Amino acid sequence: MTISRILFPFIIAASMSGCVALTAVSAVPSALIGVVSEQFGGQEASFAYSMRRTIASIQASLQSMELDIDILEPQENGGYLIGFSNDNLDGNITLRRQTERLTTLYIKVRTNTREESVERAIIDLVEQRLKSLPAKAEFDKRSYQPLMKKPAPDSSRVAWFRPGAKLSADKSGKQDWLVVKLPSGKLAYLKGSITQK
Repeated sequence: MTISRILFPFIIAASMSGCVALTAVSAVPSALIGVVSEQFGGQEASFAYSMRRTIASIQASLQSMELDIDILEPQENGGYLIGFSNDNLDGNITLRRQTERLTTLYIKVRTNTREESVERAIIDLVEQRLKSLPAKAEFDKRSYQPLMKKPAPDSSRVAWFRPGAKLSADKSGKQDWLVVKLPSGKLAYLKGSITQK
């Protein structure tokens, strides 16, 4: 079957209704629509709490679900990008500071497909934890290591990673330094070597 035979009924329908745009929309493959909708999939929620307290709540919530923050990347606008995963799923969270007391969380979780129920469960748990956390709660960085802007120990810190986390790392070209892709797509460096499991 040729393309003209496939599109012919849509062209007839479009010319009869006087809407030429219908032809273009009807010719878009369903696979493309799926890809476009998957790009924008995710859930968003806003909380009347500070950024500091929201990050602490996310950390406590993920840990209680046997997940953990793998990478925490601060943003220039005062927000954060968070990557987390386990053997079954991968997720990312974007935090935006709206005001000192209003933080918006955007979350997307995937296995082979988007996991909306997991996204909702995490948002609900974060909301519950926010109400019960101590007033001075904050992200616990004690078990995290810095990711550096350049492959040098005196370089500025651009993110934190959890040792043992699954990181996609490559050799940097400088001895004993690895290059890691951050949730933003930027590159960062850590001292270490690649291990095979």
